[in-house]
Amino acid sequence: MLQLLQIENFALIEKLDLELGPGLNVLTGETGAGKSIIIDAIGLLVGARASGDYLREGSRRARVSGLFNCRGITGVEGVLEELGIPMEEDGSLLLSRELSSTGRHTCRINGRSVTLSMYQRVGQQLVDLHGQHAYQSLLKPSYQLQLLDSFAGLEALRREVGDIYGQWRSAQKELAELYGNPGERERQKDLLRFQVEEIDRAGLRMGEEEELRQELQVLNNAEELSREAQAIYSLLFGGPEGGREAVYDLLAQAEESLKAMAAIDPELGKWLDFLAEARVRVEEVARSVRSYGEGLDLDPTRIRQIEERLETLRRLRRKYGETVEEILRFREEAASTLEKLEKQEDNAKYLEEEVVRLEGLYRERAEELRKLRLEAAGQLEGEIQKALQDLALPAARVKIVCRKKEVPGPQGWDAVEFFFQPNPGEGSYPLAQIASGGEMARVMLALKSILAGVDEIPTLIFDEVDAGVGGQAARAVALHLAHIGKRHQVLCVTHSAQLASLADCHFNVSKVVHGGRTFTRVKELKGRDRLEELARLLSGEVSPAALKHAGELLDQAKATKRN
Repeated sequence: MLQLLQIENFALIEKLDLELGPGLNVLTGETGAGKSIIIDAIGLLVGARASGDYLREGSRRARVSGLFNCRGITGVEGVLEELGIPMEEDGSLLLSRELSSTGRHTCRINGRSVTLSMYQRVGQQLVDLHGQHAYQSLLKPSYQLQLLDSFAGLEALRREVGDIYGQWRSAQKELAELYGNPGERERQKDLLRFQVEEIDRAGLRMGEEEELRQELQVLNNAEELSREAQAIYSLLFGGPEGGREAVYDLLAQAEESLKAMAAIDPELGKWLDFLAEARVRVEEVARSVRSYGEGLDLDPTRIRQIEERLETLRRLRRKYGETVEEILRFREEAASTLEKLEKQEDNAKYLEEEVVRLEGLYRERAEELRKLRLEAAGQLEGEIQKALQDLALPAARVKIVCRKKEVPGPQGWDAVEFFFQPNPGEGSYPLAQIASGGEMARVMLALKSILAGVDEIPTLIFDEVDAGVGGQAARAVALHLAHIGKRHQVLCVTHSAQLASLADCHFNVSKVVHGGRTFTRVKELKGRDRLEELARLLSGEVSPAALKHAGELLDQAKATKRN
């Protein structure tokens, strides 16, 4: 339920903190005091369209916040879980909307910014708001079907039928795709088979392209490499060239000179091993380089083979991926798709049997759902008629028509529509064609009263639902709202003393002018203040007679609540 409503800079309201209680809460006050502004603010709180017109004159921002207790409300808990928003341990939930003169409006749930669509999903589970002419949901056959199923407790069976329908349609779709264009399927299989075989024939190996490019570079430069190898051999070991001695011979001479020096100074002998090792290394390098040069062979055939192989790899890269890894991954995906297509023929028989099985199961459960709906429709018609009699529409009838559709759907075979007959002999018309807002208000009130035990939305708001109703009918409206208040939190704007007398919490809305500005004020009424407000509602003034009548109304309300 809505525990605390906070409003700032919204229309005539500069700042308001309103603590609401369980049961029936009523707002009374003079016309234009701002009662409907509070209802508009709650509508905005639970996701109604925002408008810059709501900003208080001179204000750049307006804010509406509501603290709700949602413990045990599965609809709210389910939506919050889907949105990934944790609920507080005590079940509290804080919603807030902020409007800006720039047009940038924000929505927050427990301080977390969310999109308006996410915000509305939560708000729709918290508050059901009805004005005298705001019954669009009741006019929709889809909502009427939902009301009937709620009354009969058929939600679980309807979900089962919907699940079966979804499986049935899915199997039909898969079978249709399987039996699609056979020629196109065969062309796709041929293409996939060619692609897999082409990649397999290539025998790809990781790192192969880099190795081939290196080998080709060597082969294309074989003559120069051989020439340079011979030159290196000559410099290191092959003897004088151009008047120069080979490095090997120079090292041998240096070794002999160092031996002579070491004979004089033995300390120098330690370097002899280094020179001997250097001479050996030079000889190894010289012979290895000569062998490398002699082994080089300019083989045009091998060059052509490498170039053809590289062209094959380039062609595969252009078609299937930039790297060997990507090409091989493409091959696996193509092979998997090919396997699936080849298995589809095997799946056809299974799918045909599954479609038949699911269709039979759907028809069985949908017929059961239809049977129960027809039974429930008669019961609900009787309940509505009884409630309408209490609401001063004794001759009115509501007929619930369950027409079997030619095409099945996720909610079964039924197209449900409520028809209303205000007076005998006048014919029945869909609820959408009811001209009287008062009649529509009482039909909705009758339904809400009947469904109070199964409707999970915790807070119901009625804006002047009793407008245009007086006498015994007004008393009946009040009693129905009080009945709903036993199962839900109800907030009602009213000018009826009979309804206000039954309230669990009574608030007076007034407006004052201060410093040239108009302000809306809200005060909870108790004791003498409440008695005087009831007297004003009864006669327009606080006279002794009106006070006496108001007292009698309160005594009668107390007695009614005890029963």
